[in-house]
Amino acid sequence: MTPRLAVALLPVWALCQVPQRVELNGARIRVEVSVTAGRLLERYLARDGASWVEIAASAGRGAGPVTLQAPGGAVIPLSVTALSSGGNTLVEEFSAGPARIRRTLTLQDNGPWVHAVTRLEHSAPLHAFADQFHTAIPPAWTFSPSVGGFNPDAFYKAPLILVQSERRAFGIVPNTNALSREILQRCNHAIDLDAPAGMLTAGFIPARLAYHSVYREDLDREWNAPHAVENSYFLYVTADAAPHEAFRDAVRLHWRLAQPELAIAAAAQAGTAPEYQSSHLFDEWRRAVWDRESPQNWLSVPLPSGAAGGAVRTIRWGAPAPAVYLSAWFNSLRTAYGMALYARRNNKPELLRLARQTVRLALEAPGKDGAFQCIALPANGTVRWAAGDGAGTSVATGFLGFDMSWTAYWLLRWREAALSPEDSPAILERASRLADFFLARQFPNGMLPTRFAADGSVQRDLSTTVKAETASVALFLLTLHKASAQPAYLQAALKALAFLDKEVAADRQWYDFETFWSCSPRFISFDTRTRQWPANNLALIHAPLAYLLASDRTLDRSYLQKGRRLLDYLLLYQQSWTNPVLEGLTGPAMLLGGFTTQNSDAEWSDARQSLAGNVLLAYYRKLGDPDYLERGVQALRAQFPVSPSENWAHRGYGPKAGVSSFHWGAGSGMAGIEIEADFLKDAAFDVPSGRGVGVNGLNLTHARVAGPRISFQLESPFTWTRDPIVVFKNAPPDKTFEIVVNGRSLGSQPSKVLENGIPVPLPSR
Repeated sequence: MTPRLAVALLPVWALCQVPQRVELNGARIRVEVSVTAGRLLERYLARDGASWVEIAASAGRGAGPVTLQAPGGAVIPLSVTALSSGGNTLVEEFSAGPARIRRTLTLQDNGPWVHAVTRLEHSAPLHAFADQFHTAIPPAWTFSPSVGGFNPDAFYKAPLILVQSERRAFGIVPNTNALSREILQRCNHAIDLDAPAGMLTAGFIPARLAYHSVYREDLDREWNAPHAVENSYFLYVTADAAPHEAFRDAVRLHWRLAQPELAIAAAAQAGTAPEYQSSHLFDEWRRAVWDRESPQNWLSVPLPSGAAGGAVRTIRWGAPAPAVYLSAWFNSLRTAYGMALYARRNNKPELLRLARQTVRLALEAPGKDGAFQCIALPANGTVRWAAGDGAGTSVATGFLGFDMSWTAYWLLRWREAALSPEDSPAILERASRLADFFLARQFPNGMLPTRFAADGSVQRDLSTTVKAETASVALFLLTLHKASAQPAYLQAALKALAFLDKEVAADRQWYDFETFWSCSPRFISFDTRTRQWPANNLALIHAPLAYLLASDRTLDRSYLQKGRRLLDYLLLYQQSWTNPVLEGLTGPAMLLGGFTTQNSDAEWSDARQSLAGNVLLAYYRKLGDPDYLERGVQALRAQFPVSPSENWAHRGYGPKAGVSSFHWGAGSGMAGIEIEADFLKDAAFDVPSGRGVGVNGLNLTHARVAGPRISFQLESPFTWTRDPIVVFKNAPPDKTFEIVVNGRSLGSQPSKVLENGIPVPLPSR
């Protein structure tokens, strides 16, 4: 239904003519604004079947939703000066002395979003300028990026505060496209959730660091705005959301807002560190990372069989002596897998020989009853072994299930890719023995413990503390079932997924080892203000892939649906913009698509983004959702500007952070690229949606499919010595398409040729 005209546009000066009530009507949302005794009230209603129900109302302390505070925190009273509605827009105007505020509400299509812009002209010093709302929705499902509920723009990776109960939900998404460096340097933008009180706030509120990466309002700070300031955000108003899934609408909105950065994201592929200054296109990165850095930093490890193991060294446990890690964070075997793919494609036998040493080390790691240790520290002709890296610092004794299962998963991926054929029987044996170890210790409720003493016994309390790690073990078991077809492994994995459904995903208790033992220490405690548990996303990255494999192994699409829901929840950790106040940025889209870590940490573009990129692309292959294609590509590319560091702005603000490992930085990032290289080539175009994305230092824009004609623009900020290869995905079989690039026809090709990719000339530079 087209929004109807409620009241004719009124001039600002006609104060005596301010109407007492106006409405803005859409198919799914109604906004009612009334003025009583000079006070303005906004009510947000959503269609619930044949009736309308109130979802939220304005709750500002100045006028309507607006709260304007002077230095010291005193609220500045506001007077209503105009009120009007026309088309799909409603306008309110207020004044306070010389201050002028114009507030515009615009319905977005047919809902569930209302775009709000509150514009302030006020040259005097301020403390805060924000809009506040109250919802009576019981907080059965809530979301805030950070515990405590106060989220300055440091936490704006995929910014959202949300309250949902059954099908009714209310939330706020800041419009990151409206946040400039100039205004953010004057004052933080923030969103704040007080779930028990039903209060949601968005606006310019000074912030201070409370601890590590958690922030609070800075009550002592003031700022000024010599030019007009706009508080721009989107209100989510609905009575027909899927229970517990309203956040998925926000995830889609985030990526729509990301499109301007996506169109210019290729430049971010350039290296920013001295050792990567000449690295731009993938082949330049390969020469730096695989051909130069890997052999130079290779650490050989003597093994009991007399064979040589090895990997690119890690300086951590036993420092300053280097070690090899086969862990959840710094897994050398995954990095070596990427290097082996590159070596095989490019006929580099010496690199492939080195990569296979990491397989041999994983196969000969000592252990008990199928469990094995995951850190090797060679020194003076001998090797010291340790459990793994599951406590922020390395764990010397016992066995870590997360590290073991992730390593065994990559052994199976090596076997599947036939990268080390002579090791295939030993890989299957090592994986099967580990699986039997897990199965013998699985809890009756389906949880797969991951903390074990040196004798192989379960450390029950520690395992329960990191129960989300069950996802990673389930992923390993499902991958092993694909290789061995042993029904016991499938049954144990499905039982584990049922545990995740009930005990982890239902209340979002995504706590793994990193949640409690990383640089942001915490306890298992419920945050009453946001009604959230501690949440981290390392095991959460593995969970959607486990559900996808379960769907493939059982042909039960309910697992696919659950996995996709978890993947969309994971996307609340993916960056949909680049905060312009971060230090050291060389472009406006440098950090698009990267990932943060948890709800008490605020770093940007953590190295786990490569793992998440592979999962996103696995779902794109299965479902054909172009958002997952674009997001997956950006997650993979996000490592380039960060390398060799682990992440950017470790506390949410600041410069590039420190280096933790080649395997949680440049090496792991390049491994993600190699895993998808044959699938993505240099650019990828999804034919059914008419959307494409540049992959290898390319920007693909102005995409369009019109009948048998596919057209787009393709450009690169870098110098190419060959024509890039563009692949076309999901085109109808037995069809022929004319390809037009940069206004030039490249002729017509059948779908099967386009699927494999065609060379596309770039414009002359």
